[in-house]
Amino acid sequence: MSTVTPTPDPGLVAELRAAVTGDVVTPTDASYDDVRTLWNGRVDCYPAFVVRVASTADAAAAVRFARDHDLRLAVRGGGHHVTGSALVDGGLVVDLSSLTAVELDAERRTVRVGAGCRVSDVLAVTQEHGLAVICGSAAHNGVAGSTLGGAIGWLRRAHGLGVDSLRSAEVVTVDGEVLTASTDENADLFWGLRGAGANFGVVTSFEFDCVPVGPEVAVAQVAYPAPDAASVERLLRDYRAYAADAPDEVTSMAVVTSVPPLPFVPPEFHGAPIVMYYAVYAGDPEAGEAALSPLREMGDPAMDVSDRMPFLALHEVANELFPTGDRYSWHSLYATAASDDLLARLAAHGTARPGPESSLTLWHLGGAVRDVAANATAYAHRDAAFLVSVEAGWRDPADDEAHLAWAESAWSDLLDADATLSAFYPGFPGFVEGEARGRMAYGDNYDRLAELKAVYDPENLLDSNLNVLPAR
Repeated sequence: MSTVTPTPDPGLVAELRAAVTGDVVTPTDASYDDVRTLWNGRVDCYPAFVVRVASTADAAAAVRFARDHDLRLAVRGGGHHVTGSALVDGGLVVDLSSLTAVELDAERRTVRVGAGCRVSDVLAVTQEHGLAVICGSAAHNGVAGSTLGGAIGWLRRAHGLGVDSLRSAEVVTVDGEVLTASTDENADLFWGLRGAGANFGVVTSFEFDCVPVGPEVAVAQVAYPAPDAASVERLLRDYRAYAADAPDEVTSMAVVTSVPPLPFVPPEFHGAPIVMYYAVYAGDPEAGEAALSPLREMGDPAMDVSDRMPFLALHEVANELFPTGDRYSWHSLYATAASDDLLARLAAHGTARPGPESSLTLWHLGGAVRDVAANATAYAHRDAAFLVSVEAGWRDPADDEAHLAWAESAWSDLLDADATLSAFYPGFPGFVEGEARGRMAYGDNYDRLAELKAVYDPENLLDSNLNVLPAR
């Protein structure tokens, strides 16, 4: 249990404030509780210093200060990572949330993005020109954290992962040096940033290729009643059959959940168990409506709000479903196929959910994700056909034990299902610790990452992340 950090030495505070132009927040400042608040309300950390950087130079000065004074270091971008790795008790947080510049070159179809940007900040600019970046699937996702872990988003099957469209990054190393990483400069670092990036430096800006999408896309959002395990399993099998033949333009998922208390849903339906299909078509909306129509014909839906909608609005749905301040414990694993065994276990754990805000999701991968070699980027698990995520969500701290126990039990059991891999997505880690945690996240790329870590962070100053240990 975290406790309030004692006030840091005034001399150190003065030294740090003299070194940066941005704000330095400590436990005695009125804004302290605001700057240590993250999306996941279960995270309750008390850093000694939060440096709200105003520039890359500030980030470099903050990193040097942490190193020189032997402080634990964490980096905050959008503050959305479910584990709360953006904060660290008693240490220093490099807070990038003020770096929100978005510079679009519509003719070249590239965009430079500050590390404090969220998905909505970027899409609001690019969608004015019918362009999009490959990014996380929620509007309030931080672009930095999502990208550095891979960025599995709504365009993955058509255009790949966020790391696949990254052109370059500006990086502050643990020595306080500022580097550019790309295929032409510091190519080894660029390789590591694309999937395990939080281990190697503080990325202050990104340059992406954009893809033509939207501003209007065809979207399927249809829910079917699922009152028992048998109905859940049937609907998951129907989804598996659809996914097997879906074109790469279709990115979809099936969610075992409950009817959310959204404003447009009649209150009497709130909390009813359902399987929800979400899908988007990356192309002509008319063609998309035809391609998505089978998802709307799996039975008698409890709710169908499928339609054409702005691509940005699709990302805003997650803001409603997973609001800031709720308590979360999210975990994942990959599967080479949606085996009968896996679907049966999903159905069993889905009907045993401890509350209506918890869910299990089957994400269809493949397509352009698989077209990239497994060793081309640090993101390793290209051959997986599906990602399975266990999403415990609740509001009352008194319910912590029940939800955490369900999440761990479900994840551990699903990991033993036929066709699953001993691996997980860095954004939603599993219930393992130590080196096994990194090896499951980065697979066969781990040893190369460990060698890279020994070059760029040999003392493991950057350890508040899904950590890679430096090779010795």
